[in-house]
Amino acid sequence: MTALLSVRDMSRSFGGVAAVQSVDLDVDAGTIRAVIGPNGAGKTTLLDLVTGFTKPDSGSVEFKGDQLVGLSPRELPSRGLMRTFQSARLVPSLTVRENVMLGAYRFTRARFGSDAFRLARSRREEKELTVRADELIDFLDMRHFADTLAPALPAGAQRLVEVARGLAGAPDLLLLDEPAAGLDDSETRELADVLRAVRTGGISMVLIEHNMALVLAVSDRITVMDAGRVIAEGVPKDVRGDPAVRKAYLGVDQ
Repeated sequence: MTALLSVRDMSRSFGGVAAVQSVDLDVDAGTIRAVIGPNGAGKTTLLDLVTGFTKPDSGSVEFKGDQLVGLSPRELPSRGLMRTFQSARLVPSLTVRENVMLGAYRFTRARFGSDAFRLARSRREEKELTVRADELIDFLDMRHFADTLAPALPAGAQRLVEVARGLAGAPDLLLLDEPAAGLDDSETRELADVLRAVRTGGISMVLIEHNMALVLAVSDRITVMDAGRVIAEGVPKDVRGDPAVRKAYLGVDQ
């Protein structure tokens, strides 16, 4: 089976410090691949390299058979790849619904002129985006926040809005950077249910996460990074007991 996403020999250094070193990563369609590791392991840098926010020193990224290196981040949603960030990047002047709608704008055809004069196509597309946004807001059980301005949300809720915005673009692959940050235990369990439902719906995911309960609950396979390198890879039960993984997290041989 050809991987949906295939990263090969990805490397990047900053000021002589190797942030990512010769990393290989495959994500199969219909799966959740977790990438875990201690702070500074290079996990977010890896996502930045995959999505064009950082240029690699070497390496390749193939998505659905096409090379992504050299493309700008804004070109990726139309190819079926969306991502979230460690810190929620919501537009503060927009409501939750409007922020979610932004994720689906790749489906619109109306241009500035038609929008300015409120022509039929623009009105129709805005209605379609609103319906899609409300469906996702309901999916995340956040309807009570739909008309709330983004800055007024609790930090955990802002993370969920980012997830909804990513899903609004109907991606084939969604890259999630610490989506459980700021969530309590109950909210994290609800997020696990959401991610499993998203996978069942046909969307693959890469999950960067420190919450091991979430990782073990939803991941099909786990990649473990430390100091920019992959030190372990496998199914959750094997990775959890790997001595190299325990040493990276605990600092001692176990």
